[in-house]
Amino acid sequence: MIVTLIWVIAFAVILLLCLKRWEASVSDMLHKLLPGALRSEDDRWVWCPAIAVLGATALVRPVDMLLTLLILGLLAVIGGKLMCWAMNKIDFH
Repeated sequence: MIVTLIWVIAFAVILLLCLKRWEASVSDMLHKLLPGALRSEDDRWVWCPAIAVLGATALVRPVDMLLTLLILGLLAVIGGKLMCWAMNKIDFH
């Protein structure tokens, strides 16, 4: 119960800070990082809760987040290597 309460408080604080600082910093950062297909007119109500969820989870369960990122990174590297290997084996002629 305590972990859930800490997560909810962290979520609320991060969401509040993200919404307050949207125009000054968060919007510019996302504009630089995201491709055009992922941007829209009102990104604030999509990206602020997403950032708050990730931030609160990282505060409450940092080891779980790091292991998840490590596994996703390994899967991406292995998938990329397999795709390169498969593309080299395919004869397009």
